[in-house]
Amino acid sequence: MKRFLTIATALFCSLSAMAQLQNANDASLNEIAKANEKVTTIQCDFSRTQKMEGMTKASTSDGKFCYTKPKQLSMVYNDGETFVINNDQVAVGKTGKTRNLKATNKHVEDLATTLLACMSGKVNTLEGTLKKTDNSGKQIVYTIAVDYKMGRSKVKELELKYDKSDLTLASLKLTEDDGSFTTYELKTKTINKDIPAETYAIKKNKKNQE
Repeated sequence: MKRFLTIATALFCSLSAMAQLQNANDASLNEIAKANEKVTTIQCDFSRTQKMEGMTKASTSDGKFCYTKPKQLSMVYNDGETFVINNDQVAVGKTGKTRNLKATNKHVEDLATTLLACMSGKVNTLEGTLKKTDNSGKQIVYTIAVDYKMGRSKVKELELKYDKSDLTLASLKLTEDDGSFTTYELKTKTINKDIPAETYAIKKNKKNQE
């Protein structure tokens, strides 16, 4: 739980401290944004791959991912680890025992805004500098430079991949100066199929009732 919160907080912070996106004049950005206007839901398997400083090899965790436009997102790992955005609420923890984080927390707001922007295809609303666009393969790959420092940790780059087949998000990668990285990869996506409202329910534990 503590490790999950640390990772989530790092993501909140790294994205909150970036400058406004620059060089966002690539024509494909508008194509992605327009295509995603027709997307109302996405559900799929997903994986999180991490390699932190001192680790000899990367570790991977799998789970289920759900997104409903405009402000609902759920990542539930196979071990029960849970991350949920439900409009202005965000929760992390174990299934049925989540810790609610208030929307007034700037880090939470930044994470929710960034993930939802990626899912909606609004790359040009992200913050940072667009360094490169690679359109040569089956995915459109954007490399965004960032400059953020949290203690000894420094996220220097974001990599976003969108599948050319439907122009929806395929993966998000955060890379640090020391080579550490975290990648979220969406797999076998199902688009525009109804997702039950309870998928995004914030289930409080007894110690966190509001």
